[in-house]
Amino acid sequence: MSVALQSVAGGAAGMASGSRSAIALRLLFPVALIEVALWAPLPIGILCGVCALWYISWNLWQAADSARSMGFDLHGLMRQSWLLGATLTLALVILAAAYFSGSLHRLWGLQHPWYAALGYVCWAFVQEFMLQCFCLRMLRALVSRASAFILSGAVFAVAHLPNPSLTFVTFFAGVAFTAIYARRRNLYAVALIHALLGLTLAVSTPDAWFHELRVGRDFVQPPSTTADGHPVAR
Repeated sequence: MSVALQSVAGGAAGMASGSRSAIALRLLFPVALIEVALWAPLPIGILCGVCALWYISWNLWQAADSARSMGFDLHGLMRQSWLLGATLTLALVILAAAYFSGSLHRLWGLQHPWYAALGYVCWAFVQEFMLQCFCLRMLRALVSRASAFILSGAVFAVAHLPNPSLTFVTFFAGVAFTAIYARRRNLYAVALIHALLGLTLAVSTPDAWFHELRVGRDFVQPPSTTADGHPVAR
């Protein structure tokens, strides 16, 4: 086992004490809150999302892990520059293909998409924090390394229901993101890869493919439209 994986396993042992059923309940509780946040009316959804993030942060604080051990390492981000460069290259290839095929479009139809893009980058970081720092560690206390990767992908996919194509893609993305995190041990790198690929899909694929990355209540009842007729993603 690599040093990074030993650190994940060690963090899991420190945070996930108790019986297997108790550990599973501690894992499922914030996952359930996040699902409620995605499906409930907006005020309740925001409250549940904040509660899930607080619960996860509190558990990690109780584990007494250092920020660096969880992957908050800006110096380590520079060592992953080749991985970020490869992701950027892939994104540019996808964007070029979309441009020549005519499917390239403005982000969510917004007049000023840069604010939404910045918000998506922050949201990608929050997602990876919850998935890698908490869910992966809890899963490693329950199952083997390979099973933890697969189940991390499943948790990530469930958060993108009921969008069928996005749920399918995010399962494999979740497995890949988890494998990168366990190997490279840098949360910033995984979050940037997540954000870059997500934004690329959002502007380069036809709306019918990924439904503008809408999930939960926004997939069933799309939000109001802008003046040019494009839905606004939340």
